[in-house]
Amino acid sequence: MYKSDNLKQTDKETFTYTIDKNKDFKILQLTDLHLGFGFISRKKDKLALNAVTKIIHKAKPDMIVLTGDSIFPFLPKAGTLNNRKQAYKLMKFMDSFAIPYTLVFGNHDCEMGSTCNKEELAQIYKKGKYCIFTEGRKELTGVGNFFINLADSEGNVLLPLVMLDSNMYGEGGWFYSGFDRIHDDQVEWCMNRLNDLKKCNPDIKAMAFFHMPPAEFKEAYRKMKLGDKSVIYQHGSIAEKNEHFGISKFEGTFFNKAVKNGVIKWMFCGHDHLNTLSLIYKGIQMTYGMSIDYLGYKDIDKSYIQRGGTLITRKADGQVTVNMVPLGAVVSTRVRGINTPQNDEK
Repeated sequence: MYKSDNLKQTDKETFTYTIDKNKDFKILQLTDLHLGFGFISRKKDKLALNAVTKIIHKAKPDMIVLTGDSIFPFLPKAGTLNNRKQAYKLMKFMDSFAIPYTLVFGNHDCEMGSTCNKEELAQIYKKGKYCIFTEGRKELTGVGNFFINLADSEGNVLLPLVMLDSNMYGEGGWFYSGFDRIHDDQVEWCMNRLNDLKKCNPDIKAMAFFHMPPAEFKEAYRKMKLGDKSVIYQHGSIAEKNEHFGISKFEGTFFNKAVKNGVIKWMFCGHDHLNTLSLIYKGIQMTYGMSIDYLGYKDIDKSYIQRGGTLITRKADGQVTVNMVPLGAVVSTRVRGINTPQNDEK
């Protein structure tokens, strides 16, 4: 676990991280690294590790958030089911940057038949010299539901970071049962915690990080394509085949409860490796992080417009900006059926 005078763990589900409120604070979201660390994936792993290194050096973040599927214990692709070894290698790699980092789990970190479950992976990551992580309440669905409250030197919370496990698969936990979602007990816990923060500061704003997108992301995109002006485009594209969103077939309540609660203003996810869209819907900016994956999707190592990171900056004046950090010079925008390449400097 990261040891610093700036970091305090106040309970089993809350960290307070002190920052200089008069300086910009930069958070780099990295998602879907899909590191195999097996005999089949060596070449692609090297590409992924090099990509992460370049993006971190380019962004110069103060904190890094990994939003799931960081490792990929899938035998046909990686050549191993040993996610214990994968987790240790990922931890050592992330520690090498000497930058505090945190993470949530995706649906692939503990594939069927892999060596470790999420509880066991959590114990590994907590050994990381720069890792900030806790399992959270054991009675809640998922592993790794917790808050990192960015605060000033007087202890006033400036920006809560909500880390949520969006879980793996549906009934029985099998891939073909469909993707899972953030469960109602997690939602209730999260909203109660946000209400507590509102009591201290009625104007508090928070951001949430999880792996799988909420169904409302797809809903917002469809409305935007139809010309609904209530949806505000920010950046990126939907480049998955048939404009696919990897959402759960099970009804989730997280987004609508967050809208009603009013504290969460930013949501960051991964999961769909070719999607990089960011838009504002019902007062919340939902953002697909640029992905790293060279291994998971067929021939994705030959694609480049989706690869990169997402830089989230809390400015000294309290404003927040969200920007793509592409590995290359070109990203893609596909909105309302139009596909227009654009330079990342625009």
